[in-house]
Amino acid sequence: MIAVALALAATAPDRIDLRPTADIVVSSVALVGAAIPELFKNQIAAGHCRLCDGPDNLGLPGTGSQGSLNGVDAWFHDATAGWLLPRQTAAVLSDVVGFGLVPVGVMVGAFTATGPHATADAGWRAAAVVAESGLVSLAVMQGVKYVAYRKRPFVRYGNGDTSGIYSVYDADSRLSLPSGHTALATALGVSLATTATLEESTATPWLWVAAAFGSVTTATLRMTAEKHYFTDVVAGAAIGAACGVVIPLMHRRGGALSSDAASVAAQGPALSVSGRF
Repeated sequence: MIAVALALAATAPDRIDLRPTADIVVSSVALVGAAIPELFKNQIAAGHCRLCDGPDNLGLPGTGSQGSLNGVDAWFHDATAGWLLPRQTAAVLSDVVGFGLVPVGVMVGAFTATGPHATADAGWRAAAVVAESGLVSLAVMQGVKYVAYRKRPFVRYGNGDTSGIYSVYDADSRLSLPSGHTALATALGVSLATTATLEESTATPWLWVAAAFGSVTTATLRMTAEKHYFTDVVAGAAIGAACGVVIPLMHRRGGALSSDAASVAAQGPALSVSGRF
């Protein structure tokens, strides 16, 4: 049965394939890596920031000297904070876009933008690859956050509150770098576009445009909400883009997460299985 399943997988015309045992391990580890720091951030977050960008409550642009906010982040903060929308409205919209519209749109695309080589269940395979990319990006993002411990802009500029989503006492107020919203939105969009590229889908150009639009929109909303600096969202986009390219490439036929990374050979009455693990 295993030999037949692997033989059928190896001869299918799809350019993207899964390796369920490995995918389950990767996705499970990534889920734990993303969820545990979020659930227990008040217990494991440092009591102080490591990348503090100078004293709180100054609201002054950086000078480039040690301990001050760099000029690039200062300029983007002044240009985008509260731009067009009140910061709380922008914060809510960033949740809606980054954690709602983008994931839903990407999943719809996974099932509707399959290429000419797609066979049965191609949409499910594409959705699995995209979801795995998103989970890995969140895990990486969480790891970087707890290394950097950077104060969010509303803390640095003295615009925080004593409670709510802008509480300066919340451990989350020291987890600015990188932007998780941007990382997830970018990973999902780029992963779908990369998968479509490998599958030679005619929708590929539109999916790349959509990926860029979703990433930039989410990043802008996070800066407008005074939740992130420019370098935060750039770092988040870089993490998301890397995961969105690498994970689908690993699922390409012959890749490390493809079923035909293993070979099956019959030897008399026995069956031997070998592969790259």
